[in-house]
Amino acid sequence: MIDIIIGLLLVFSAVISLIAGIGMLRLKDLFSRMHTLTKVSSLGLLLILVAVNLYGLNLWVLLKTMLIFTALIFLAPAAAYMLAKVSKNE
Repeated sequence: MIDIIIGLLLVFSAVISLIAGIGMLRLKDLFSRMHTLTKVSSLGLLLILVAVNLYGLNLWVLLKTMLIFTALIFLAPAAAYMLAKVSKNE
């Protein structure tokens, strides 16, 4: 049963990433593209990390994945902001 849940999480993450890729092709504006990537990458990575935690069922794996997700949550918006600021000035 747990393998089915892990598989569904990974498939759902892949579908979300595919939708983000299609959005990158369809959106014309740089700022819209950056918004799509920061939101979707956080959700896709969260689903993958939940699947890894369910597969590992280990405290050490949980701590590592929480550290990775925390870094992504803080660094992705900051990187998008800096890219937007630089592109707006040019």
